[in-house]
Amino acid sequence: MLTVVYGITSSTDMFMKSEFNQGNNIFACTYGKEEYQGQLAHSLEDLAKLDPTTISRVVICSEFVQDILKSLKSIDIDISKCFFFNHMREQLVPCDSLLTHAICTNSTLYAIYDLAYNLPCFDVITFIILAEQERIKQNKQYIQFIVLPSWNDSDAGVNVFHTNDDTQWRLEKVVKPMFSCLPSCISVEQPLNRNQIEVYKALNVATHPDNYFKNNRQPAGDFKVLKSLVEEKANLSVLAPPKQAQQIIADYIRHYAQGKKLVTLTLREYDANPEYRNSNLPDWLRFAQTLQDKGFFPLIIRDTYAMGQPLPAEFNHLPTYPAAAIDVHLRLALYQSAYINMGIENGPLYAISYLKGARSIIFRRQSNDIPNLSDRTNQNFFFKVGENHFFNDNQFQINAWMDDSLENLLTQFQQLDESIQCSEK
Repeated sequence: MLTVVYGITSSTDMFMKSEFNQGNNIFACTYGKEEYQGQLAHSLEDLAKLDPTTISRVVICSEFVQDILKSLKSIDIDISKCFFFNHMREQLVPCDSLLTHAICTNSTLYAIYDLAYNLPCFDVITFIILAEQERIKQNKQYIQFIVLPSWNDSDAGVNVFHTNDDTQWRLEKVVKPMFSCLPSCISVEQPLNRNQIEVYKALNVATHPDNYFKNNRQPAGDFKVLKSLVEEKANLSVLAPPKQAQQIIADYIRHYAQGKKLVTLTLREYDANPEYRNSNLPDWLRFAQTLQDKGFFPLIIRDTYAMGQPLPAEFNHLPTYPAAAIDVHLRLALYQSAYINMGIENGPLYAISYLKGARSIIFRRQSNDIPNLSDRTNQNFFFKVGENHFFNDNQFQINAWMDDSLENLLTQFQQLDESIQCSEK
């Protein structure tokens, strides 16, 4: 029985020296005419003339696996006989294990995040949650997210609140990574300009918002819809960090926490509304020290824009995790794995509400001096002062309507810690 070694490459050399070489080889490439070890390689046409029963396997020593498999199929060589020689790991891999899912337009919901009406920030989370519910409603298998620019062929767009550079940074570091934390997300696309959305309109694709082509002027996150979904008992806890991020964080916790309970402390140190919305840094650091003294593993996640700055000298021994400040996938994997997550309310912490089983204490101040913390905002988002947010995943996600003083940090942590321990008895 013959082994067809398909491809004349440096991988072929490695295969021939490997344990997988069983001898009785013939060599092949699509058009023939090449030689290997004095043998003239067979062309695809030559292989077609061979009796298929004489071929025990085909070993592909080329990166063009998809094209080669199509060619072999055309001459009736079944994929069950085909193997890929992975020279990077020195493994012989069955080609049928390399196949991906076939995806068609009709099985996909196209969710359009329109930057003409929505911001490049963690507000995108609400859009993601609502898009997933629309996918379920329309009985689609996947979601393709489309980040639609605010400009078109003839008109410039407008970026509000953020500079052009910061907008692009946020799209790459916040918006797009958040999309991939939804398991049903199959791809993310950012067209050149608004005109290119016409391609999807011509295909008559299913969209979110579901009437987007008739009315594109819609906010990404409608909290009225979100509230109605909660009242209908819909499952909103649909976010999940990619498996690779989960593994990285599992390794980190195993090596560094070493059995201690992980408590993440997410800091806000941003230059927008710092007086009202930033973390009380001295008290958070004193709190972290207290946790460490009590045998917990406090892990500080700095604000993305402050991640390059050192902590005050007396606290520089406290563990920080800069990667999570810049990588959304690692951040969510930490939040999912932690015993308790804590911070003052900010964009990244919003994701915790949609992580199944995650636990948190999120402090929120109240002030009519800025829109974000005003009574009007609370009313629009159906926030009730003194109560946990209606969309939280579980009873261990606490919204603490108070300032983040050391006393409040200690009290709120103790209360939640005791509640968790009681539930586990």
